Amino acid sequence: KVLWITKLMHSLCAYMVYTDIIPRNTPIKDIKKLYPHQRKEVKSIEFSQQFGGSAYAIQNALGCTLEKAQAFSEAYAKGFPGISKFKEKASKLVRSKGYILLNPITGHKTYWSNFKNWKEEQSKYDEDFWDEYKRIHKPNKDKVYLEVKNHFQEVSKFDRKALNSPTQGTGAIILKESQIEIFNWVVDNGYFGKCLLCNLTHDECNWEYPKELSTFPNIIKSYMENTAAKYCKSVPIPAETSVGECWIH
Repeated sequence: KVLWITKLMHSLCAYMVYTDIIPRNTPIKDIKKLYPHQRKEVKSIEFSQQFGGSAYAIQNALGCTLEKAQAFSEAYAKGFPGISKFKEKASKLVRSKGYILLNPITGHKTYWSNFKNWKEEQSKYDEDFWDEYKRIHKPNKDKVYLEVKNHFQEVSKFDRKALNSPTQGTGAIILKESQIEIFNWVVDNGYFGKCLLCNLTHDECNWEYPKELSTFPNIIKSYMENTAAKYCKSVPIPAETSVGECWIH
């Protein structure tokens, strides 16, 4: 199998979040060995923030106080300011256009099916409405209160999707395109029916190949890295190979 992996990402996140535990002169490559607990724990913070989660999500994942969870969230935002900017930009796009642009190169989009109705409801929420809402509807938890709650839960869902979907969507595009390139290589080099694509799982591919074709893992690795480089020009996405008698995960 071959999968993309950013080995140092969790270590880097731990370095950015645990500023009071991990000394600032600690090499990122050594954090996994020196601070395994923090590196493991930070995954909950990392995944929560990348999927648009709040401090409450961190609190639930780690079982810490809300105050501590908020501090983790703020440390992550400070350490990775680009993510906050990207989230803001993506939120503006989906709220104004009604779709999420998965990748600007291919133009893939995912649409907010109820966007037109949501936009019409949003236009009703003027200053007079909010005055009445605060005086009457919110205290009584009435039908209007529930409608407003559902209205903002819907946009929060798409704010989170707008943050995560471009990454997931681009990853899917890269994986599929790389497999087309690999399949073409298999056909062009006379290995059709000998090299078999067994499964695609998230960001990895699983192939069977004859033992005499010992270079096949490196061929797969090359195609996957070259395809990724077309879409991610600033940050390299390395691929890693594993060879075995069964699916290694």
